[in-house]
Amino acid sequence: MRKLLSLTAASAIVASLISVYMLGVFDKDISVSFDSAAVAMPKILLLPADSKECQRRRTLDNFGGAIDNVDMSDGSTKVIVYNRLPNIKSVTAYYPAAGYENCESFAKQGPQNLNNHGQMATFDERDHTSLKPLRTRQYNRQGHLERAGNLIEGGTKFQTDFFNLAGLTTRSETYDLVNKRNESETSYRADGTRLMRQTLLSTETSFYREHFSDDGKILVMKEDRSYGHYGMSLMHPNGQTKVSALQSIDVSELNFFRTDGTIELQVKLFSARTVRFKHFDNAGQKQLESIWREGKVGTPDANGYRPLVLWSINEVNSEGRATREFVYRPDGTLEKVTFYKNSDYYEVSAEYKCDDQGKVISSQTVDKDGNKLPEVVYGADEPNRPTFTLPSSYLAQPQFTVPAGFSKYDSQIADERPNIHDR
Repeated sequence: MRKLLSLTAASAIVASLISVYMLGVFDKDISVSFDSAAVAMPKILLLPADSKECQRRRTLDNFGGAIDNVDMSDGSTKVIVYNRLPNIKSVTAYYPAAGYENCESFAKQGPQNLNNHGQMATFDERDHTSLKPLRTRQYNRQGHLERAGNLIEGGTKFQTDFFNLAGLTTRSETYDLVNKRNESETSYRADGTRLMRQTLLSTETSFYREHFSDDGKILVMKEDRSYGHYGMSLMHPNGQTKVSALQSIDVSELNFFRTDGTIELQVKLFSARTVRFKHFDNAGQKQLESIWREGKVGTPDANGYRPLVLWSINEVNSEGRATREFVYRPDGTLEKVTFYKNSDYYEVSAEYKCDDQGKVISSQTVDKDGNKLPEVVYGADEPNRPTFTLPSSYLAQPQFTVPAGFSKYDSQIADERPNIHDR
């Protein structure tokens, strides 16, 4: 006949559970001892048939806690430990013991049965409120670990890992305990290395994904998608962003970064077949802007553009404000030069117009109050006629590479263009 728990034994069990939690040893059975003599008979709790329980035997302590031993109708068993009723501390479920099925353990042995446990099936532990999970484990009938859940990031998130028979991780899920939502899932390669992490419940028009290197240790690419938008980033080996790319309905933007994280070049591709470049110095400060438009002749490039021709160049000061703008004709000759005041707006201080040969023919300046002064016209042989030259590097078209796969959602995004009749 089975002997029952004493008050001292019940307290020792709870202490043992806490010890196991602190040590992080979670892959072993947590046994409940019934070896103590001279104990009170536990309460027998009979639940409705839809509970799928044959019998629940509860042993109380003097601290408001309890331990339930449960026989299930399918032959499985459970041990439920309470911090204080009804707050559950842990639930351990077991597969049916060999030779016992369909309440046979209870029917054969009676109320004082030996509580035959099979292989551990699951273990779930919660905090003192019984609301927050601390860790979980799930095993198959052969004792192989199939699932393990643990608190991460200071207890703000709960990560659940899934394993194959070889013990390698196949998938992970992360739940945000603060915002109470499924956050992300991570998939793994056959060798157990990380392949990709993405938002849970991803759709064709809404997701966030992170792709990892072959060894699963380095983040190599990010992707995000929302209605009318697609973004991707390629990473340097040191984890800094190398290229970030954004595709929206009317414009695409590419940003190229150095290994130290400073931006080097920004490229914007407009739907009007126009490209704007912003150049940055080694400190990541903007120093030059240039706008190029698609020409009328030539073979389209890999991006579908015919050779671009320079339309304008803006020199920029250390504060990122334009100081001089050079406007060019499609044939490459200088059309106009504009000087700007050092202000938040494009306030003109002087403007020079050029003939079809790119030579200055007139100029007009603006005083400090914004009043235009009389225009000055220069003759063909005028010795004091201003001339402007720029470094050859300013006139060279910047070279850039669009990341592979960046255009894969172009057609979908084009279809997501807002319809003015729906407004």
